[in-house]
Amino acid sequence: MKKTKSFILIITTAILFYNCESNTEDLTTDPIGEPQEDSVLNRNLSFEEVYAFEDDLLGGPYIGMTYSSNDNNLFISCRENAPSGTITEEEVFKLNLDTYQLARKNTSPGGFITKQLTIINDTLVSIGGTEFKFFDTNFEYAGNQSYGNNFTLNKFGIANHNNDTYILGGYRVDGPSRENKIIRKLRGNNTGNLFEAFINTSETMIGASGAVVNERLHVFGGALYEDFEATNKIFIYPLNNPQSYEEFSMTVKADVTFVHKYGEMIIVAGYKGLYSGDKTSFVGVFNTTTNTFEEIETNLDSEGGTKAIHQMIVKEDKIIVLFGHKASSQLPMSMWSILSADLLKD
Repeated sequence: MKKTKSFILIITTAILFYNCESNTEDLTTDPIGEPQEDSVLNRNLSFEEVYAFEDDLLGGPYIGMTYSSNDNNLFISCRENAPSGTITEEEVFKLNLDTYQLARKNTSPGGFITKQLTIINDTLVSIGGTEFKFFDTNFEYAGNQSYGNNFTLNKFGIANHNNDTYILGGYRVDGPSRENKIIRKLRGNNTGNLFEAFINTSETMIGASGAVVNERLHVFGGALYEDFEATNKIFIYPLNNPQSYEEFSMTVKADVTFVHKYGEMIIVAGYKGLYSGDKTSFVGVFNTTTNTFEEIETNLDSEGGTKAIHQMIVKEDKIIVLFGHKASSQLPMSMWSILSADLLKD
């Protein structure tokens, strides 16, 4: 009975999204670095490999990644690329960045393709297209919670802010129209319907991610669902009045973006060429004071357009990316690297 009560407590805590008073210092879903006032951002990132592994991951806009500062663990989640039968699995990885020990946890069914990861009250939460999945502090699977029919999305991104999680773009898998021109907010203090419409957007973007700085939600890039054409658009939505949004642009058109705030700046990484052409990775920085975007040089090698950035986080003064490619008939070995680079000059 005690075990059952503990299980219910974990599920209830995650579903309520901090319905009770919480310690916000435990929030590690959007790692934030606070560079010194006199620090200088590195405009030529030199990535080094800290870990490599082989696994048949989907890649693209489908992989989730987050970080826990409590135990220095990096988490990655993806649905398997090529299921052996009709039942798919979701695979979650835990990589300790002190010991570089890798643990894997498989759950079935895998659900829709896209996964995004966040951490709530020390519970790792995988946000899929149809349900939440929960993992406790011992990295044990602790159950799931279905959404019903109000959230059947693929290729969506997220942005975390305080107790809320914003669901960005993606397209609906069900219904006569697959368009999704709604940014949804998962309310941290909502005990009823988890989802609340934040704003109706003018376009259905897929593969776009965002970050909140100074109470403004910044959304970068992504491809249009209508023609799968990559965009260079930046939308900035004030949280208290999202209808008064502004639009700016990047210097690169990106099919997929991964976004994290870094002090008053926003680091943007991703790639183009997902739907046509060779993959080309990029890293850039957005200045939230001047609303300007600048690309940053890197030493990343796409190896003939086969490899690219597939996720990114900011940990203290470092940028960490998941770099590699999914398996195919031409590339049967699916190799992945965890790469790290210093964001500040020495």
